Amino acid sequence: MTTSDTKMDKRHGKQGVLEKGRCTTTQVVVIICFVVTFQTLLMISILTPSGAILGDNSNNNYSPPSLKNSMNVFDVPIGQAINLPSIRHEDTKVDKRRKVRGATYGGKGDKKHLGGFTEIDMQGISPAVWKHVVEKWTVQSVLDVGCGRGTSTSWFYTHGLRTQCVEGSHDAIEQSMVPDKSLLVEHDFSRGPWWPKDTFDAVWSVEFLEHVNVQFHYNYISTFRKAAILLVTSSGWGGWHHVEVHKDDWWIRKYEAYGFKYDSKLTKELRGIARQEKKSNQTQFPPNDEKYNAQHVWTSMKVFINPAVAALPQHAHLFGEFGCFGGKIGVSRECKNAEKETLLDPSFYPLNLTIAQDEAWYDIVKANIKQKPDQPPKKDQEK
Repeated sequence: MTTSDTKMDKRHGKQGVLEKGRCTTTQVVVIICFVVTFQTLLMISILTPSGAILGDNSNNNYSPPSLKNSMNVFDVPIGQAINLPSIRHEDTKVDKRRKVRGATYGGKGDKKHLGGFTEIDMQGISPAVWKHVVEKWTVQSVLDVGCGRGTSTSWFYTHGLRTQCVEGSHDAIEQSMVPDKSLLVEHDFSRGPWWPKDTFDAVWSVEFLEHVNVQFHYNYISTFRKAAILLVTSSGWGGWHHVEVHKDDWWIRKYEAYGFKYDSKLTKELRGIARQEKKSNQTQFPPNDEKYNAQHVWTSMKVFINPAVAALPQHAHLFGEFGCFGGKIGVSRECKNAEKETLLDPSFYPLNLTIAQDEAWYDIVKANIKQKPDQPPKKDQEK
């Protein structure tokens, strides 16, 4: 063997050793796939909210929000979630216990954490507040969460607002007075999250918060994330399945942790309107001739802003106010063509509310509640 052949063999030998120490293309691909899969599983375990996996065991087929859309829990949920109706549970003992201190709570056939509604709750009805948010805050759509039999939803519906009603109690859904049944969504928030397809100007949720355990907050907070303004109350006393009874400070701290911004000025504004409605002698509810007394509103209403939705172009009409200079500081007026000013787009004006709409709502409610028997006229006493 020549000297050149010996050198070549040595080179080939070294190359063979190096090739044995390298990974093949297939091995490299396998390693990369393993690393990517491990990172994905790690991110899911960190970012998936606990509420998405808590709930009824029958919810095994439900998928939480997709991380491919967003990895920020404060984001607005994409699309529409699948609603999970309540599971019927016939229990005569539970149904009998629904009579508390003279009040009979609805929810027959529902599990004990559902129901809690009454035929009509005058303490949660405030047309003065509803008219204010429509005329002064330019609210044009409302999502009614925990809507019960739909008294408030029916007001939003008859007064021209785009609305939807979500309720966990099957009994309440069956007794709903809402004329358009396609607006009703039956969903049990203990089973998983739900949210509507479209965003709304506001959420109206009265006497709902205290009924849902804190471990299920994520499930309905996902619903609230689809609204620009939250109008919510919370009970400070007992009632059917009141499992989260706290002071306002607790709720404010909790909701701000969820990314909502508490507005003390707007809260005080609405509470004052409900309180004034109660004091007025001319505010009687025609369907039952009772005076308005929205105690839930004037004692515990809290207003939050959801910046993620309020900042969207489709909600730019909120808190509408004329912007052209009115002649002195602090006074604005409607812009006019004659002054060569850009006119406000019609979609930014508040909805027009009418007496006919009020009467249509009265008729719906009256047809869905028991009427008091007519009292015989008193005979004139003989002198």
